[in-house]
Amino acid sequence: MGRLANLKQLWRSSLFFRRVSAVAVFVLAALLVYFGSRIPRSVSLPDDQLNSKSTARIREEQIIIKKPNIAPGDLALSYVGSNNEVADIWLENATLDDNSQHLLFPHAGAATPGKISYTAGDIPSLANASYTCHTTIEVRRAKGSAPVEALTLSQSDEMAGAQRFRQVILDAGTSTMEVDVHTDSPNAGAAGLSDCHKLLTVPGGSSISLPPIPVHMLVYRGKIDLHFNPANPALSIWTGPKQTFEAVSLGDDTLRGSGLQVVATQHSATPRLDVRTRSSGGITFSRLKLGADMLRLDIGRDTESAMAYANGSSLYNYDLIDAIQKNPILSFAFAAVLVPTLWKWVRKNCFLNSISE
Repeated sequence: MGRLANLKQLWRSSLFFRRVSAVAVFVLAALLVYFGSRIPRSVSLPDDQLNSKSTARIREEQIIIKKPNIAPGDLALSYVGSNNEVADIWLENATLDDNSQHLLFPHAGAATPGKISYTAGDIPSLANASYTCHTTIEVRRAKGSAPVEALTLSQSDEMAGAQRFRQVILDAGTSTMEVDVHTDSPNAGAAGLSDCHKLLTVPGGSSISLPPIPVHMLVYRGKIDLHFNPANPALSIWTGPKQTFEAVSLGDDTLRGSGLQVVATQHSATPRLDVRTRSSGGITFSRLKLGADMLRLDIGRDTESAMAYANGSSLYNYDLIDAIQKNPILSFAFAAVLVPTLWKWVRKNCFLNSISE
């Protein structure tokens, strides 16, 4: 009570205090207007504007799917080969599993993690792309592996040279991933393709020309690099006006996670895009597209919603001031009552040398 009485006395006796108080009221009102027009809100998914921003530029950026819902044995990424498509794989910190190791290198010692490649040998010149060898790739979370905290997707053209290709690099962080790959012929009568040999190179430099048998590999805290090329360069494997390649799927078709970020390759502090789920069910990610200079994916499906931020600022806001202006009753009260009353109060208390007791 004593403090309140002192403030009342100061208000009556000090014109300077009243003017400072009035300025504070106007500053507070301005802040309320500013923040009231920028209240973050969720957006219903899918959203075309948001999907157009879910791209990562080659070499410069990467897409990070936060806490993807990948159970042990579940798919993280898959690819089923098609006509005129040649798929090659490079793995970091990888080994063959025990069965493949004993089958392909029966006299070798214990496998140690290192670089493994699974690449095409000499590909015959094809007049008909329907005779292309088909490679199937499945990347799964290994049983007994730690949960995948983040799944990182990116592209790099370091190995491209003058060759035009599509690529996706997958990094599951500390989790162990299983890679199953198989290449076979779609047409046993196709000349030169009945065996569809691939070249497998393991740590230590040992290589083997593979018959069409499945190969199983384990990747321990390493990257999985997939390249896709046309078997017949005269026939395109790209689709759409922006020449994208869409044959690689997250999971077996979709993947769910708690959010997505697009960040610089050097891990800048603020993501260029940050999408966060608004429900315990998470967000669905699908339609991974590999482009000439970017990769992108679609975010969300019907009934899902998310909060979205660009460079730290909310992309979708609720404008309280705009809502007030559009409401005829509130707009009248604001323009005809509140503003004139406030101005009258300021003139009475701040532009006179004293006020009546």
